[in-house]
Amino acid sequence: MIKFDKEVEWILGRPCFVCGPIAHRLNELGHHIKFHAEEEQAAVIFWMLCLYEKHGVNWRQKAKEELRENVQVLKGE
Repeated sequence: MIKFDKEVEWILGRPCFVCGPIAHRLNELGHHIKFHAEEEQAAVIFWMLCLYEKHGVNWRQKAKEELRENVQVLKGE
């Protein structure tokens, strides 16, 4: 179990208007997130927490890489 620290506090504090665009991108990448603000927010926060649990302080970089890498795949680059 991850412990509550500044990173977890930051992740849990993400407002829905920040999570929406990320949820839309994740849907493009094969996730199945319903298009309701609460569900988008929950899914994105869960995704971020999983990355933090797996990668620790490097989770933000891993998230950026995952989203960028997959964008290139979608564009056929």
